[in-house]
Amino acid sequence: MCPSSLAVSLLVVVVGGAAPEPRDPLRVMTYNVLYSASEEDVGRSLDVIEQEAPDILCLRELTPRFANAFRKRLGAKYPHSRLLPRKGSWGMGIASKHPVTRAEPFAQKPHRMPGLEAEVRVGRRRLKVACVHLMAPGARHTKDEDLFESMAKNAVLREKQGAALVRRYAKEEGPLLLLGDMNEERSGAAMKAFAAADFVHACDGKGADCGSTWPGATSMLPSVVEIDHILGRKLSLSGAKVLRTGGSDHYPVRAVLDFPR
Repeated sequence: MCPSSLAVSLLVVVVGGAAPEPRDPLRVMTYNVLYSASEEDVGRSLDVIEQEAPDILCLRELTPRFANAFRKRLGAKYPHSRLLPRKGSWGMGIASKHPVTRAEPFAQKPHRMPGLEAEVRVGRRRLKVACVHLMAPGARHTKDEDLFESMAKNAVLREKQGAALVRRYAKEEGPLLLLGDMNEERSGAAMKAFAAADFVHACDGKGADCGSTWPGATSMLPSVVEIDHILGRKLSLSGAKVLRTGGSDHYPVRAVLDFPR
């Protein structure tokens, strides 16, 4: 074969061949970055993200301020991000170092607070990622509602949101990563529903160093509840850790993800 023909053949192989498999497991992180965070606290949260360098990141309470700062500082490292910032607590985003072939918000029924779903291509693998934020315990539905009424209503609402997510992914055959601010511990109804639907908790994996995630670094109070979670189905999760730093009222959680062989 002449040199020019060999060059053409090699080009066909490189361009037309399948993407190579990643050599290392993926690092994933979930982080509620606090919609009211100051500029200084935004910087502290970005410090954590930059230091941990997750391959896939779920952001909740993502505001325009945080999104702009993220793009300026880390945008080049996360060229496949889908950020949907909003004022208040409804903003969200999935930042990825790997190609995102589809991303769309969806209502976390029966409430309108949105989740964000993405298809991420990792080599020849396809990973579905759902970044969610279930209803906060103390969120009021009417002006005259007291805290105990709110908490009772929101516990029921989270149970329904959990059931809706289980139904949404009941027929999903591929690897699925479900992560975010669930606003309840593992004893909660939504979390129990996820476990019953074969979602594995990252903090049950090898090398875990987990615990409470709220309140976080911006609070004078000690952290008392574990409400930020990383779950997977048809995935291997290990090395989960609560990162006790940052600039939010939640601590971020990270884990290592690998595909089954």
